[in-house]
Amino acid sequence: MALGLWLGLAPAAEARKLAFPLLGMEASVPDAYTIDEAGPARVLLSRKDNPVGLSFYRVEFGNLDKFSAAHNKELEKFLRQRLGKGAQVEMSSLVVGGRPATRVLVSGLRAGKPWQMLAAWSFRGGQAQVVEVLYPAAQRNEAGDLFGQVCRNLVWVRPERG
Repeated sequence: MALGLWLGLAPAAEARKLAFPLLGMEASVPDAYTIDEAGPARVLLSRKDNPVGLSFYRVEFGNLDKFSAAHNKELEKFLRQRLGKGAQVEMSSLVVGGRPATRVLVSGLRAGKPWQMLAAWSFRGGQAQVVEVLYPAAQRNEAGDLFGQVCRNLVWVRPERG
């Protein structure tokens, strides 16, 4: 049985490479996901009749070389706001496309229902490139599989900045 079928995603043969040159990345995304919105700094994808959303975006930090403890605290505050008061934030390390990255799991409530967000970002040259999956907590397995697949197959298409 193909790993993609076992994971509940489209089989590997049905995944397609999507290039986001303005974001500096290329990702393998299951065919069932369509692009809802595409701009120079953000791309949103979704699947018909499924609340699991996939986003790729870039955040500019100017001349910032690294995150301090104060920056991390502000970032955690922002992430908690995305999923309501009392949201829990867990951060760890991850490698995305061969680069060190930060993995974030946020758990909280949206419209009174449990939701989660998995995100990973690589910070380089004053920019963070982000992969994010936002989903109802009941779909954590599907969303986790999608997040893992995208992070494993991500390719950076822009040279290093800074």
